[in-house]
Amino acid sequence: MDKQQIIDQIKWMITDGNSDHEIEALLVAEGVARAEAKHTLSVIKNELFPHEYPLITEPKRNRNYLWAALLIVAVLVSLLVLHPWRKPSGTAEREVTPADMIRLMKAGPGVYTTELNKISSGWAFNQDKNRWENKQRKTALATRMEQLLYMCPVLHDHSFQGYLESHEFRDIIYSKPGSKIFQNDEFMFTIQTNEHYTMISLAYR
Repeated sequence: MDKQQIIDQIKWMITDGNSDHEIEALLVAEGVARAEAKHTLSVIKNELFPHEYPLITEPKRNRNYLWAALLIVAVLVSLLVLHPWRKPSGTAEREVTPADMIRLMKAGPGVYTTELNKISSGWAFNQDKNRWENKQRKTALATRMEQLLYMCPVLHDHSFQGYLESHEFRDIIYSKPGSKIFQNDEFMFTIQTNEHYTMISLAYR
């Protein structure tokens, strides 16, 4: 992540509503002195809102604080990427389930971006590929020939199969290697798995 991405990430965290206490407590837990944590927050807030948070300068120590602030920002960004402790409002931060696919199928593409971002943040429509993508989770969703297609990492396949088996979807014998079909009276799921990804299609019967 380059310098500009780090700055943007920290600005997002502050504007998203994290309190000073939350951020200071996290920094202190990582071994940063409380005074340094407070000063680091004041530097970043001053950049975002200079009129609301004027920076109080301290002669002969500003350069030391600047280096400390840059180091703390790097640590904070790493924690945001590896351990996101705050979820965006209204976002569950989970994987797409068969129930989600059925709900999306009934609702139609007009609400896909909004509804997918309620499941996990990061979904956006890729116009060139004509599909919705979540690059953070390496997943994609598309509509093709009256089918809803969902591509996800191969390990997610097992949770789909378990859900379908426990919700009265019948396992249909299918001769193609790496493929399984589950259906009930209304819907049919086809799960195809290769070495890296699982493709799941949903269609009305």
